[in-house]
Amino acid sequence: MMKKGWMMLGTALLAGSLLGGCAEKDMLAMSGDEMIEKVVSAETEPASYYAEGVIKMWTDGELTNTMQIKEWVDGETGQKRTETAENGNVSYAVNTGKEITIYEKETGTAYSMNVSAIGEQPQQTQKQMLVDQLERLRDSHNVIMKGQGKLHGQDVIHIELTPKEEGTLSISSEYWVDPKTWMIVKCISEYGDGKSEILYDPIEYNPEFSENTFVLDIPKEVDVKNLNDLSQSSEVTLEEVKQALGQSFLQYQGEEMALSRIEMSHTGGELNRDEVTLYYVQKDKVEVSLTIFKAPEEGVDETLLPDEKSTKVRDVDGTYMKSIRNLSWDENGLRYSLMGEHDGWTEAELRAWAEALTLSNPIHSTP
Repeated sequence: MMKKGWMMLGTALLAGSLLGGCAEKDMLAMSGDEMIEKVVSAETEPASYYAEGVIKMWTDGELTNTMQIKEWVDGETGQKRTETAENGNVSYAVNTGKEITIYEKETGTAYSMNVSAIGEQPQQTQKQMLVDQLERLRDSHNVIMKGQGKLHGQDVIHIELTPKEEGTLSISSEYWVDPKTWMIVKCISEYGDGKSEILYDPIEYNPEFSENTFVLDIPKEVDVKNLNDLSQSSEVTLEEVKQALGQSFLQYQGEEMALSRIEMSHTGGELNRDEVTLYYVQKDKVEVSLTIFKAPEEGVDETLLPDEKSTKVRDVDGTYMKSIRNLSWDENGLRYSLMGEHDGWTEAELRAWAEALTLSNPIHSTP
């Protein structure tokens, strides 16, 4: 499960702007929905830039990480190069729109992924990323325009996002945005006992890129591992699942839904595990999915994410994430993750569905 530090790093790295050309008094009077619609309708060319910045993270008020970052972005092609450094450890990443390559100099490891093969497009523009962020949070957060000002000598718009209620993606964020380029110059996010900040300075717009800017110079002796090969999935039977997990596992045996298909994937690298997902349908529509894999060993970081809370499932400790309707728990050496596939599912309904699971293995036909 993605841990909160990296989740917030992703949030902090979003780049965008808001309401270019709109008068400050008009912005301050806008509701969150009006603001989002204004962003969607605004016409702005994708920005090309080179920027340097610092990313800081805190836990319980203590500074835990400080990273220097450099970014090269070609707004015309969507290509992006990122370099991060922390305590002398440097990592490089390039996304050409067709392939992502990552190289960690300190460990001498490198990875690549062909994203064109899975339908990925070149990187989103800064505006698109910000619009997606606002769209995701428009129902759970208040979007507030705090006004205009200057940051490091450049004009910025100050935007604040605060959760409408605790436990609903409880991330509070502030953005300082360049209204001409859709570039986030500064971002502060707080989430539970954690906090992150990113500040870009300097920023150079429309730089010249060389033919090698978006090419990584990886030493010949470094083996570049293909991430596409590290995670492979296939459709399997219940007996194959039992063999892969090495034991019996919980299943739904009710009459209202039927087991539609089972997918099994193997993830390499540090995780190195088999993971199965069972899809249950009703009237040809997937209602829930149940993902199962061997429970992580003790000592693995299980810090709750911002939208995750502790709960009880089948008389054991578990967690629930409201934003994705996901209920997780460990039982008899296995980790179960139950997800409601549409907004109609509530925590109570998922918990009741989980309570009905048994270890027997019959398969029902589709209702």
